[in-house]
Amino acid sequence: MMFELYRNDSILAGNSVRDCRNAEMPYDGFSVCDYTGDESSHVDECRRRLAEFCSVDVDEIIQCRQTHSADVCVLEQTELPAEQRYGYDAIVTRLKNVVIGVNTADCVPIVLFDEAAGVIAAVHAGWRGAVAGIAVNTLKKMVEIGAKVENVKGYFGPSIGECCFEVGEEVACRFPDEFVVRRDGEKSHVNLSGFVKHQLEKEGVKAETLILNENCTRCNQSRYFSARALGIESGRIFTFIMRR
Repeated sequence: MMFELYRNDSILAGNSVRDCRNAEMPYDGFSVCDYTGDESSHVDECRRRLAEFCSVDVDEIIQCRQTHSADVCVLEQTELPAEQRYGYDAIVTRLKNVVIGVNTADCVPIVLFDEAAGVIAAVHAGWRGAVAGIAVNTLKKMVEIGAKVENVKGYFGPSIGECCFEVGEEVACRFPDEFVVRRDGEKSHVNLSGFVKHQLEKEGVKAETLILNENCTRCNQSRYFSARALGIESGRIFTFIMRR
């Protein structure tokens, strides 16, 4: 059910995999996303399994309804206020034993952490959020509550690869040329995860501490949910992190 990205005495991070029987069925597999049309009973059961995996209560799994914004929620208490449940695409916290995470199905999920400062973050970066600076905004919020950029590490969950992220020129032109592949008579392809990694490096995060997941969600439909393969009304990968 889970693939761990990082584990030690103070940090647990990971992302879900589908674990499905029929990859063509849009909700078949593990998903804790409750706003893309899945049955609530299925979502609740997956949340229960995740809570058990992380050794926390279900209420200690915190996620926002993402809107492809560049806005960051700073979580200061286990109960997420109603006004913070919608419209945020990243969560930053110093709380222990609380799972924070983001739902994706092609967009780039990232977890960031400064172990020494006890600051963690989960980021959802679609192309709109990436261009608007969601990853950089998250890093700045981390620093505001005690993190040091030079101590930040990060892991990228699975996302759509350059091989499959085909876009029109109106989108391609929003990215630096080094992250766009243009071919005559064809649509452009964008390296979205590479672009987000580059943004963090420009802010001072060490390149060697940012680990990319090279798996393309669109190419690996049996393992990951992909909105390009299944449609928007489908399950989601959950990429999460917690302090212990």
